[in-house]
Amino acid sequence: METEPHHGVSAGSEATSMRIRSKFLIFLLAMVIIPLCALGLYAWRQTGELGRELAQAAAMALEKNASKELEQTADMLSEASADTLDLLETSLSLTVREGVQLLQAPPGALPAGPVILAKEYDNPSFPPELLTDLPGTDVRATYDGLAFHLAPGLTPEAAAPQMRALSGMLPFYNTLFKRHKKLMLFGYVGLASGLHCAYPGHGGYPPDYDPRRRPWYQNAATSQGITWDIMTDAITRQVLATMALALRNKDGKVLGVAGCDIPMSALFPESDLSRTWTDRMRSMVVSFNRRDAQGHPELTVVASRDYDQKSLDWTAPVELERITSPDGEAVQAVIDALSAGKTGVRRLTYRGQDTLFAFAPLRAKELAVVLAAPRDVVVADARRAGDRVLGAVSTMLGHIGWFVAAAVVVVAAISLPASGTIARPVMELAAAARKLATGDFSARVTPCGKDEIGELARSFNDMAPQLLERVKLKNDMALAMEVQQNLLPGRPPTVTGLDVSALSLYCDETGGDYFDFLEFSQDDAAHADVVVGDVTGHGVSAALFMATGRALLRGRAMDRPGPAALLTEVNNLLCQDTQMTGRFITLFFLRLDLAAKEMLWCRAGHDPGILYDPATDRFDQLMGPGIPLGAMTGWEYEELRRPWFTPGQVLVLYTDGIHEARGQSDGMYGKERMEEIIRREAAGPASAIVNALVADLREFKAGAHLEDDVTLVVIKATA
Repeated sequence: METEPHHGVSAGSEATSMRIRSKFLIFLLAMVIIPLCALGLYAWRQTGELGRELAQAAAMALEKNASKELEQTADMLSEASADTLDLLETSLSLTVREGVQLLQAPPGALPAGPVILAKEYDNPSFPPELLTDLPGTDVRATYDGLAFHLAPGLTPEAAAPQMRALSGMLPFYNTLFKRHKKLMLFGYVGLASGLHCAYPGHGGYPPDYDPRRRPWYQNAATSQGITWDIMTDAITRQVLATMALALRNKDGKVLGVAGCDIPMSALFPESDLSRTWTDRMRSMVVSFNRRDAQGHPELTVVASRDYDQKSLDWTAPVELERITSPDGEAVQAVIDALSAGKTGVRRLTYRGQDTLFAFAPLRAKELAVVLAAPRDVVVADARRAGDRVLGAVSTMLGHIGWFVAAAVVVVAAISLPASGTIARPVMELAAAARKLATGDFSARVTPCGKDEIGELARSFNDMAPQLLERVKLKNDMALAMEVQQNLLPGRPPTVTGLDVSALSLYCDETGGDYFDFLEFSQDDAAHADVVVGDVTGHGVSAALFMATGRALLRGRAMDRPGPAALLTEVNNLLCQDTQMTGRFITLFFLRLDLAAKEMLWCRAGHDPGILYDPATDRFDQLMGPGIPLGAMTGWEYEELRRPWFTPGQVLVLYTDGIHEARGQSDGMYGKERMEEIIRREAAGPASAIVNALVADLREFKAGAHLEDDVTLVVIKATA
């Protein structure tokens, strides 16, 4: 008995299915000859062109994406290289200070270390277990001692006082290289007498080596600042970057020059992302302030992995590469951009190749990081994809030809007149769909038949009013979001001695978080109020309740009551509407008394404010009693106070959406992580602290959606 209805439904569905298939068969038999013939001819001409256009579009897209990635990579490398150079310059300045102090100290005033002449390291009897291989060289040296080399004409007896003085550099160099051994190959001090003190201790000096004749000494001795040279090292025969700074006494007399040798690889971080592209990628540090013989600006490569090589003649100057291109305007555009402190990417011909040229200036230096990527490497995937497309097109064209020929024969043999049974309802549906697309939600069709076309017409008629409701709902949500955004302050206030920044992130289109600055806009205001609130829940209902609380706060604040009196009055007003609803608002009300130079605050069940003092590295919390607004009528709120900010202090007000956010491991973000970010970014502006907290939260969430609204207000004392 139960199987009969089942068989009846199947038979009816099968009959309906057969009817629609029959209609389509008649329609297609009548209409297929002309479309298939036209399709075959058109496809034969156009499909090949389509394949080439797809390959070209893919190449352009790859080039565009590669340009962005190259620019970002160059920018990151410039930051890393600038940090490296800053560290090296600081190390060199400390070396000069240490050397001057030792040279000018009275004999015996400072402890002296062992004095070992460089030639002693070359003596076969020197204990080999004391020596180690310097990274990237075939030179053996010791990090436990210095090496003293005497220029031709300088005797050990004459140099003895200066050698005893400079032997005191050993503890300094030990500490410096223990931390930054990867950045420097050698550190040294060359004196005007011809004495040369080097660390780590090593031999291998040419007999005629005189530091005073080296470019690093001569350039630094005639300059007031740190100099930069590219030259072949006399010991390792490698091309190195050399930074040098003169040692001067109080009268400005040059006592000598301190320098350090930097391997080319040290200027490019170990995480050099340019290596992941291709071995044909060139990473360079260029100078853009040099000029050619005609006085025209040019790009000169001052550091490159290509320079990291052996050279037999250590006395010969290194020929620096100058970046040239047949497209002189493109090179000039790069120089102009770098001079203006801008990053960018240019396409130009470099070393005979079509090249994407990414560049980023090093801060506070007339140097820049440049990445040169051959364009054929960037678009190689697109070219291979184009070849595959064209191959597939050739195969498809053959199949189309056979298919068209067979279809023409079949259709010519059948050649039955077509019926408009299917065309008419389909055209009606198409016309109604076009009306619907233009916004006419009254469009309807008359269902005809009980087959699939009739069912489609009925579904279309049901869809139109539902679509209208969704459009209205979407518009309402957009309007609600716009209204709520307009309720928030447009920009942080300007207060003498304070830097203020704020941000709200909603997990839905609208939310229940709220911040406000109540009296900053009044020029004669004796105080300034900062409010951070959080409504239970989120979405439209929370946004409406937040708007109510905001209106009450702003309305009652016009009478300028104290924070406690204001919250007590607002709570009583809210309770009239929220009793038995379960809705309430947590609030932190901070008053900055500009006249009395003190902070007053009142808590209504909200998280306490976090006050960080970098001078003591201490975090305090602005605590206080109080229940959420709207929870209980008649509650009397209390206010607390403390002295005004001291310079550098940072106050963070927030909602629980940040520290209660959960990551992929279901652990919470936590206030400890917030404090770490605040401590790390405390030296920067308030906006940097807000941005750092948001960025760290997004990293913690790893792309997951926020579960709750997040609001941050950061106030930093600048004076």
